[in-house]
Amino acid sequence: MTKITKGLKKAIEEYVADWHWDEDSEKYAFEMGKFLFSFIDYLEGQKLSERTKRNHQDNIEIIGMFEAGYGYNEEFYPENLQDGPNFLYEFERKVSDSKYAIQSYESTWRKLDKYIKSGEYERYLKRLDKLKKEHGG
Repeated sequence: MTKITKGLKKAIEEYVADWHWDEDSEKYAFEMGKFLFSFIDYLEGQKLSERTKRNHQDNIEIIGMFEAGYGYNEEFYPENLQDGPNFLYEFERKVSDSKYAIQSYESTWRKLDKYIKSGEYERYLKRLDKLKKEHGG
């Protein structure tokens, strides 16, 4: 089991609640949700406007939902989300076909790709794992 606080574990479980349909997909969704939470934490430290951060957070949730539903991976690795944007057809069909929304979605994918390729995520995932120890859990 990952070393995170019960509160954070519950938040991730709620975040990914619609992303799985059985035990295996639940595990995949949870690990991806944990990773995406680390990406959100990373974005919080960037010099972005609050509106841009919210747009990225909305897009991150969509990316996770699409990867869980349309991706063909049995085990989660950050590299599963590398080299996007993925699921553009699904985004345009199910979310929005507006130029601005598509550009925002693609921008989130570029930031996510940079985050993965830089290895920054390892530091942020360690921060999530340390929470359990710090909170006596």
